Amino acid sequence: MSKFTYNNFEYNINDVYSFKDFTGRAAHVLEDISGIVYASCFSNETPDAYIFPDNISGVIFIKCNLDNVFIPVGNTVIDCSQRRFKVQNDGNDWLIDGASKPTLPINHKIFTKFGLPMPKPMDIPAIRVTECVDLLEVAKTKKLEVIQ
Repeated sequence: MSKFTYNNFEYNINDVYSFKDFTGRAAHVLEDISGIVYASCFSNETPDAYIFPDNISGVIFIKCNLDNVFIPVGNTVIDCSQRRFKVQNDGNDWLIDGASKPTLPINHKIFTKFGLPMPKPMDIPAIRVTECVDLLEVAKTKKLEVIQ
């Protein structure tokens, strides 16, 4: 265990699971997770993925990427990313709500930053496209159409 300071508190972190990338890993790989886990990525492509065993308890996740990951009751999440997203028929990752309906593109902040029209869930094709839709190019084209 290494000592690590975060927000003026010193923690003994789990060296095996801290500062690592476990993106897309299966639960059997993470069976012995315990203690304090700092700055690791556990992101998964499947919303609400059960990548940790149901019986883990007392694990403290700090500054981790827990996107699309279900955290069993009895564990603590501090300052972590816990977005829910899913690839939609346009080939893009969209944030989803509690009913798993798309709400915003995962990169929605870039549209606001550059004053581009925000893509809308109703514009997602009903059938899966073969090539990913470039949402930024679509937004730039829409903005030009409004200006002209």
